Amino acid sequence: MRKTAPVRLTALLLVASAGLAGCSEATTGGGGEEGVDEVLIGYFPNITHATAIVAEQEGYFDEQLAEVDAEPGYQQFNSGSDAYQAVQDGSLAMSFIGPGPALTAFVQGPDSVRVVSGAASGGASLVVQDDIDDLADLEGERVATPSLGNTQDVAARAYFADEGYETDLEGGGDINIVPTDNPVAVNEFRDGNIAGAWVPEPWASILVAEGGKVLVDESELWPDTDGQFVTTHLLVNKEFLDENPDQVEAVLRATVAANDFIATDSDTARDEVGARVTELTDAPIEPDVLAAAWDKLEFTNDPIAASLEEDATDAAGVDLLDGLDSAPPVTDIYDLTILNQVLAENGEQEVPTP
Repeated sequence: MRKTAPVRLTALLLVASAGLAGCSEATTGGGGEEGVDEVLIGYFPNITHATAIVAEQEGYFDEQLAEVDAEPGYQQFNSGSDAYQAVQDGSLAMSFIGPGPALTAFVQGPDSVRVVSGAASGGASLVVQDDIDDLADLEGERVATPSLGNTQDVAARAYFADEGYETDLEGGGDINIVPTDNPVAVNEFRDGNIAGAWVPEPWASILVAEGGKVLVDESELWPDTDGQFVTTHLLVNKEFLDENPDQVEAVLRATVAANDFIATDSDTARDEVGARVTELTDAPIEPDVLAAAWDKLEFTNDPIAASLEEDATDAAGVDLLDGLDSAPPVTDIYDLTILNQVLAENGEQEVPTP
């Protein structure tokens, strides 16, 4: 997506320093518990995690795990650092998660985690005030990202650098990036306190509904992958994967079924996901906003490895992704063996192994 640029992409690792509020200590479903009765699955209350939500709501997790004498347990997260650390330390068997935290977990412990499937692609944009026409209009202005070091924060910093605009981690530079929780960013945008925000769906569509316009659709920055880039994939504790392959297979049968359901009955899936997100967050999404956001996303079994590899290459190219030079290749994070077995048995196209 991006050429190597002198941007401080150590932000990608700063996600590791976030607090652990909301990450409970699970006693079942983590690494080292062969034959556990409950498989703990993490996901975020967000439409980008629709694969997990549909699999839960349609009973696919229940059905498939019952075949191996287990049942699912669920834990919702609002922080990528919370989720990856729970998977990494084995208190959680697996979690749907974004690419930045997954890469951080792998860099910290190459033998601790594996990505076993994709979930969602796309759905991130730079939305700006209506009077902003180009990047030059953002000089000296404040632009929000969800949090320091998250996936969209890194994307914004890299893109601005490629276009010749400096940023720094303290909110200075040519364009002032201000990490801001998404709901707060909506209020700040509405009040005119920020010129724009680089955010995932549904927040981008919410900002458009507030009078903003899309200046950069991130899908247009990925020509080598036909506009696809990983937004959500499934990260599994490696010890759990090694000791409980049948349970991982059951989960993947459920996620493949969920993605099939989304593909064949998209409107029902969309409304089901919107209702569940509203239930979990107590923040209803307007139907037109939900529809607009949903159309920006693609739900896929493919984790789109090329996009994660490109992210890592960008970071390593400026010597600011600590430890990457001594770690195995980023492609080693993937273990798609079980996924491809499931796809083959279903008569579906297998995912190329990176």
